[in-house]
Amino acid sequence: MMKLLSILFILFIVGFGFTQNGHADVCTPVKKPTKYLVKKSDHIAAILRLLDLEPVFGTKGSLPELLKINKIKNANVIEPETEIEIPFKCEEKVVIWNTVDRETDRLITLEKADLSGTASGVGAPAPTAPIEQKALDIIDADKATEEQVTTEGAPGEDSVSEALRYRMICEGEWTGSECITRYSVIYLAGVGSYYRYDGVDATTNDTAVLLSKFNPGINLGWANYWFENFKTDFGFSINALSINEEARGRPIDQNKKVISNLYGLVKYETERMGFSFGFAQLDKVFYRFFKENIVVFNDGGVTVQLVPITKIRGALSYLVHQEGKYRYDLEVGMYSLSGGKSSGYDVEAGSGWDLSMTVQHDRVQEYLFGTVIYGVSQQNTTIEKQDQTDLSLVFGYAWKMKDW
Repeated sequence: MMKLLSILFILFIVGFGFTQNGHADVCTPVKKPTKYLVKKSDHIAAILRLLDLEPVFGTKGSLPELLKINKIKNANVIEPETEIEIPFKCEEKVVIWNTVDRETDRLITLEKADLSGTASGVGAPAPTAPIEQKALDIIDADKATEEQVTTEGAPGEDSVSEALRYRMICEGEWTGSECITRYSVIYLAGVGSYYRYDGVDATTNDTAVLLSKFNPGINLGWANYWFENFKTDFGFSINALSINEEARGRPIDQNKKVISNLYGLVKYETERMGFSFGFAQLDKVFYRFFKENIVVFNDGGVTVQLVPITKIRGALSYLVHQEGKYRYDLEVGMYSLSGGKSSGYDVEAGSGWDLSMTVQHDRVQEYLFGTVIYGVSQQNTTIEKQDQTDLSLVFGYAWKMKDW
């Protein structure tokens, strides 16, 4: 009787164990390493989410493990056409995808395997057409909160690729359609400028053209995002001022050799558009003729003066193109110039416009940027009509101090 009870007890234990295993997740160790060929529009964290390798972030996440086994420092610097090993632990997560079986490893695609005709689905041929990524409806989460953000509806291949391209360089909050790079930065830039001044004496109708030399300068500023789409930018710049002799050889009388500029602006941004409004307190160049030295042959001199004025500017910017770590922005601005006073004449209010193109290269903890600016303004004095044309080149380095 005791032997019968013992046998029944053992059978009960074994049956209970099989029942529990039937309800548990089965995890068979992977047979061989599984690799993925990185494409131009891929973001690795989004790929890991698609492959159901959660959690992605954190100390035990699949992304840190992927970086470790592939000896990569940052997922954002993986070049296209690079094969990376995916940190699969269970064979069951691999067999649901089409793979190309190789001798020592296998190459996974992002197309679901047809398991109806095969036992495992492993080794199914890879499609020759471009891989559809319409199933990718969860982009990436904000790294700080790991909150999942889903796109609205069923995005098409083009829109998803564009979204992934934005997300690849996004170090702020990804909303599913735009990158809110809400960080605080300190930037330092080198500036080089050329100026042209065209003037007509109001009393004598005498004309003069002043061309500057290449004027170097520095620009130091602080930009900060206070809300998701709202930022401020404050800074100052100092530029050298060196002017060639007047076009017809007239001597130049110039005492001040430095132009200063103190500025600030607020900017509201959407996915591609930006609207900014700002001010600047700056030194503006004006000149006048030595009337007492002007004779019939117009051989008098020209004196150059700096007048402090206030500039109020509004601008519209547009994200022209973004690819990988590079982005290209175009901006057009219009501004008004306040009046002022100088020795011997008054400065009337003026206006102008400018056009600029900026290229930015994101490097995770910092970024590089370069800007070309072309501007035209008109501001007269009581003794002279003056037009000014500027061409400036800016190359800078920005340090990200805080990610929100």
